[in-house]
Amino acid sequence: MRNSKKQFFWGATFIVILATGWVGCAKTGSTYTTSPVTYVTVMNQAPYGPTTDIYLNSQLATGTGGIIAGAYSTKYGALQPGTYSITFKKNGSGDSLTSIPGQQVLDTLNFYTLIMYNDTTRAIQSMLIHDDFTSISTGNANYRFFNLSPDAHNVDFYINGKGSGVPPTYAQRTTGDNATITAYNTFVSTAPNSYNFEVWNHYADTVIASTTATNLIGGNVYTIFLTGTSNNFKINVLPASY
Repeated sequence: MRNSKKQFFWGATFIVILATGWVGCAKTGSTYTTSPVTYVTVMNQAPYGPTTDIYLNSQLATGTGGIIAGAYSTKYGALQPGTYSITFKKNGSGDSLTSIPGQQVLDTLNFYTLIMYNDTTRAIQSMLIHDDFTSISTGNANYRFFNLSPDAHNVDFYINGKGSGVPPTYAQRTTGDNATITAYNTFVSTAPNSYNFEVWNHYADTVIASTTATNLIGGNVYTIFLTGTSNNFKINVLPASY
């Protein structure tokens, strides 16, 4: 069991690291250490939710200002390995919004992504993902795709356009489906290159969000995710950085 002094130290470290890297793209770099730490990154992708605080074992872990809807950390923060209860609460009020069920074991030198999102009914949900980098390609670029938009109920994801007879890279992705279909949390590889990304409404067969000339670098790891609400969808490309 951790004593209160050690718990405060690691809680403070978690706050400082995450506070330096909200939103935007960070260059992939490394402050990797062999010290007994685990690595966590956070996404608040609940556009219909309030600014949020995260509590680890009932201790505030994200600073007094909270995490605004749409924000995400651009790098992993270091945290002491251990067993945690994880709860999301409305900033400053202590009102619980959602929690990760049970006690979560965050292991030494493992990587995790903690996500809050709205489901298609706009209810607030959360998930904790183990980011497994053990099988990534060192020569190719590595990526995965999440649908985190509550208003995009069923989408197809294409690299370099739909084209004639070209199947989507990911088909019929529903909101937050990676919470239960864990295969979607793994990374796939592609040749290093500059790519255009498109997300299509599967039912209407129309493009709802796109990017152009996004450079994926060999050996790097990317999480590509759809966010936003109706008429304001956005594709985000987040390179893994720690």
